[in-house]
Amino acid sequence: MADIAMQVEVAAAPADVYQALTSTDGVAGWWTTRNETSGVVGKVNRFWFPDAPMSWDLEVTEARPGEMLSWRCVGGPPDWIGTQVRWALQAGETGTVVLLDHTGFEEVGTMYRIVTFGWAQMLERLQRYLATGSPAPYFDQAT
Repeated sequence: MADIAMQVEVAAAPADVYQALTSTDGVAGWWTTRNETSGVVGKVNRFWFPDAPMSWDLEVTEARPGEMLSWRCVGGPPDWIGTQVRWALQAGETGTVVLLDHTGFEEVGTMYRIVTFGWAQMLERLQRYLATGSPAPYFDQAT
């Protein structure tokens, strides 16, 4: 198994970070404008990306507002199915420390490398969005 672990500090309160991860408008501010997002356990969030033939479907498996959020991939590319994405939020010196763990990849293959690079870019977008309040989604597309 191969896992991704990243950390970034953002200039926002944990509640604001959580909102950016659990609402359609929040996710549209940093990741993709085409999304159906909720922080309700059991709900399946759906994310669409340009030129992808399917949505990425991530079920909310755990949610503690202002503290943590976990998703399990139930639909999307085969290398994603069954992987887990966990967001942990901790108070930091200038805002919130965001810990991202994406676990359960079968191998360090092409998809794993693409996703690792992608998450680094998405975290930078999340950081910028929360610092400025101005949406800057990585995938800005018409719905």
